[in-house]
Amino acid sequence: MKIAKSLAIASALALSAVGMAQQSSASECGLSCCIAAGVDGIGSATGLTVSLQYDTMLMKTNKQGTTKISPQQIISNNLAGRANGSMYAVSSKMTMQKIVANMAYRMDEDNAFLLTVPYIINDMEMMMGMKMPAGIRYSTSNMDTIQGLGDVTAMYLRDVYKDADIRTRERLTLGLGIKAPTGKSKARNARGDLVHMMMQAGTNSWDGFLVANGTFAFGEHEDGGAQFLLSPSASYHITSRNDLGYKVGDRLNADLSGRYRITSKFNVKLDVNSVYSQKDSTDGTIDLASGKVAYQNVNGNVLDNVANTGLASVFISPGFQWIAADGLILSGEYRMPVYQNVRGIQQVTDHWFFLRATTYF
Repeated sequence: MKIAKSLAIASALALSAVGMAQQSSASECGLSCCIAAGVDGIGSATGLTVSLQYDTMLMKTNKQGTTKISPQQIISNNLAGRANGSMYAVSSKMTMQKIVANMAYRMDEDNAFLLTVPYIINDMEMMMGMKMPAGIRYSTSNMDTIQGLGDVTAMYLRDVYKDADIRTRERLTLGLGIKAPTGKSKARNARGDLVHMMMQAGTNSWDGFLVANGTFAFGEHEDGGAQFLLSPSASYHITSRNDLGYKVGDRLNADLSGRYRITSKFNVKLDVNSVYSQKDSTDGTIDLASGKVAYQNVNGNVLDNVANTGLASVFISPGFQWIAADGLILSGEYRMPVYQNVRGIQQVTDHWFFLRATTYF
């Protein structure tokens, strides 16, 4: 059955990439997780694969380096040497959601194309501290929801090595792609200031992607396919500076995905996902609408400071893949952070869930 064969190969081709902890860099996933869902559906059979992915990331923990630090302590430290009346704000909770449509087309045995279209929904709760003669007065507020089309990515993938066209057990796939600035990047708050870059739906920059993915299959399942699939992968996101002088840091993702076929219709998996991201940067361009350096408010908000960008993270990700019906595959995973080391002070991922549905034509 075509879908059973495609499932085994699709599992082996999984690119389980994880990105940085900023939505401007598309949350801790970057666009890499969006692309991964599409790559995950490219089997050996020619034709079109369409997948719909939903993921939600819950972030409450703030860290300084690898150490947890409370919002109150961040505010207190910042205001300690400042005058009465000074204010400083910190994110106390973020909920970042993405709905992603992936369309993958394999034109022949070796070449495939992937189009990724994300829709972004970002919410944030803020804690504000004001220094008073009697001490710091704290208050909380909710930002308006930022939502809309994100940055669209197109990618070309080529199998440069494989041991067989059918029931492939060894494969090396290389790819390159481009991200277009289709997402809104200049959302503003009630004061007319640009919303934090990490909360914007897009970056307003043209970026590039380089991808490498390997597949190794072991053992024999009763249906003749492989019992166990191991897939190492790496991707590099090359970013550029946008028209307001802001550049999101480049990102390197390195991952290892292992999948075990319990039955012909049900797989379990365990991935190790890692990321290293460089710091963001700004060239000091003034946003004329606010009169401030674009996306920067160093003395007002921990999020509007490029010193608080860039990180290294490692996740462990258990998941499943199930042929729910002929022509329909359902899959999901839960990503658990096991190591997070940030530059400056940043809010990191506490819980991260994925669900996706894939169909073949």
